Amino acid sequence: MKLFDNHCHLEELFRKGVLEKELAEARAAGINGWFSSALCSDEYAWHLKQNIEGMIWCAGIHPNYEKSSEEDFGFLVNLCEAGVLSGIGEIGLDSRNPDDDGQKSILLKQLELARDFELPVIFHVVKRYYDLYKLLKDNFPKIRGWLHGFNGSLAIMEAFSNLELGFSLNARLPEPEVVKRIISRGNWQIETDAPYALPKNLKADHNSLKNLVFVKSEIENITGGNLWK
Repeated sequence: MKLFDNHCHLEELFRKGVLEKELAEARAAGINGWFSSALCSDEYAWHLKQNIEGMIWCAGIHPNYEKSSEEDFGFLVNLCEAGVLSGIGEIGLDSRNPDDDGQKSILLKQLELARDFELPVIFHVVKRYYDLYKLLKDNFPKIRGWLHGFNGSLAIMEAFSNLELGFSLNARLPEPEVVKRIISRGNWQIETDAPYALPKNLKADHNSLKNLVFVKSEIENITGGNLWK
């Protein structure tokens, strides 16, 4: 059995000085692939230099990350033109950012970029699910991608299912009924979001790549079956 981590931040683990250890432990646990997210020009540049077996990556301008800047948009266009990206993200809407017009403006520009280059989108959403749904329904109803770290309600999940978006689940799972519906529907992935989204019952200074196995076990406990046969 091999597992794929659908969302993590390998550059941040590198900055912590733990990346090689994290990758080795993850591989020993049966994880052989990582979808790493780059959120600013420095992170874009780092990913460009890497040759990590099993890594693909996406790049985007985050709605609430201090290092993300609309000034990086030209760099993002260049990455798309170079054909090095596997997605645009993570991008989206975040209630903690008071600049509503600004985050919507850069989101729309990036969605246009994803459409033009036929790339999937990795969405970051904090308490703005319905706003994002309306924006996508009105402007990009055929967009491909995933809602990363999804923990919304069943009603929200069903609404986004109408747009044919997928769901990426980490240790901070939604309610069991929502998890079961997502799994039965299909088009889902699992992720760590490492070094973020540390499982609540684990004590550490950051989330580890090997904890993807924990996410897998939690989902199987809820659904009552082995989903990775």
